[in-house]
Amino acid sequence: VALYFAFLFYLAVPNKVAKQKDDNNNTKATTKNVKEDTIEPLLGEEIALPDEEDRAPITTSSIAYSIATASCLATLGSALTSALCPNLSSLVITSLLTVVSATLLPRPFRKLRTSGTALGILFLQMFFAASGAAGSLLLVLRRAPSLVAFSALQLLIHFIVLMGVGRGMLRLDKNELYLASNANVGGPTTAAAMAQAKEWKELVLPALLVGVLGYAMATALSLSLGPILMRLAAR
Repeated sequence: VALYFAFLFYLAVPNKVAKQKDDNNNTKATTKNVKEDTIEPLLGEEIALPDEEDRAPITTSSIAYSIATASCLATLGSALTSALCPNLSSLVITSLLTVVSATLLPRPFRKLRTSGTALGILFLQMFFAASGAAGSLLLVLRRAPSLVAFSALQLLIHFIVLMGVGRGMLRLDKNELYLASNANVGGPTTAAAMAQAKEWKELVLPALLVGVLGYAMATALSLSLGPILMRLAAR
């Protein structure tokens, strides 16, 4: 899986906001009479956030408020998950609470955007470092080579179907398909990290939501398919 993530990062093209802004300004100056809906936007134009003059600086207070807000949302999400859906990951309800809170209270959350983003990147890097330190590719190859071959086959079929349907039939953007593949294979954390690393700022939240949706659907499907496959294997 780690090699597949490296492969996706290699294929994905980073966002070049400054260059695209200059190109957009030149295009607008020479094509004033052209309607905006007739111009097909590039990926960078879709995901580039506008410059915010009132962007809050990162201070000790903003960091404290960001951590406190995240802790409250995580605690409330875990409590609701334990009460309503004990078998479901708390990440689903916690993410839903975060989105609803940011939608209903945009002004307070806007003040935490800068510090929250910085803290999120920091903790994501720590998560990846801890996850990578606990794994050993050589150990897996020695003890379970069939599992490695099975996982590689799954990823190969997944990538072929994704690019064949998404790119070949639906003509979707390649970078968005790479991000969707990351969310499908790795989940919300790796997909959000990829969007942030490639400067696709407006795709960070969709990557999180798609990854969380995948967790919710895959958990239910796997729990229902598990007994069926066990019965088939016993025959």
